[in-house]
Amino acid sequence: MGAFLDFLSPEEIHMITRRNFLSLGAAGAAALLLGRKSGKALAAGPEPKSIHTWLDSDKSRIYNYDIDVRINKFPENPPLSWLYYFSLQVNFTGHDEWSHGGIQWSGTKEFRENGNKGINWGGGSDWAGYGGIGVTNTPFTWETGTWYRFRTWRLDKGTDGLWRWLFALMDYGSGRELRYGTVRTKSAWIRNAVVFTETGYGVECTSDQTEVEWRNPVFRHTGGKSVPQRGTATYNGTCTPGNHRTNQGLISENPLQWFHSTNSVRHVDNNARLWVI
Repeated sequence: MGAFLDFLSPEEIHMITRRNFLSLGAAGAAALLLGRKSGKALAAGPEPKSIHTWLDSDKSRIYNYDIDVRINKFPENPPLSWLYYFSLQVNFTGHDEWSHGGIQWSGTKEFRENGNKGINWGGGSDWAGYGGIGVTNTPFTWETGTWYRFRTWRLDKGTDGLWRWLFALMDYGSGRELRYGTVRTKSAWIRNAVVFTETGYGVECTSDQTEVEWRNPVFRHTGGKSVPQRGTATYNGTCTPGNHRTNQGLISENPLQWFHSTNSVRHVDNNARLWVI
């Protein structure tokens, strides 16, 4: 949920779907809308865009996902117009409902007085459009080299008949968990999840490297607690083959731990399985 929501109308926001967002990223989705408004197709710039690791299992009736994240490398003093987003997205079982939550470097208005740093939690659906099931932007001064834990959790159903879903972040250093609002869905369950590293608004293939580690994904369902059985690597970007692409790879299978990086030589191909349990 990028800062471009600040300058789009409700009608334009409704035009964006989760498929557009995942295939184009926030900057690409904004370009898509601007191209529609002008009647011209806008060419994508040489941006690394995004890195996704899809988390799947054969379980059903899932009501929670947790995962750890640590930003190991981040550019020094990147422009305030740039976007970085390190997020856990959950995809619900119906109505094209989804929501993503995580750490951002963004020009979102709520973050501007906090050095561009914050937490975003929000999503969309086929019945409410992009951002329509709820959006929360909260200043948060995240740091490199620090492990955090993301948590999504289903709460009670509201008086409107919709389920509430919480996003929370726990700092391992302090042990304190902070809660960052809710979204609402018609769906009662999560279908699957994906973690991603997204860039936009001027970040280029040759920009200083960003490297992120993910570890210990777990989810809860009516049958207990499980680990995702499959982790699948996908990419979205315009970088040509060479030394400045995006990459991801498995660090440890037991416990599960892997990385995302920009400005890298790619060793793990698109649609490759990082692990199968």
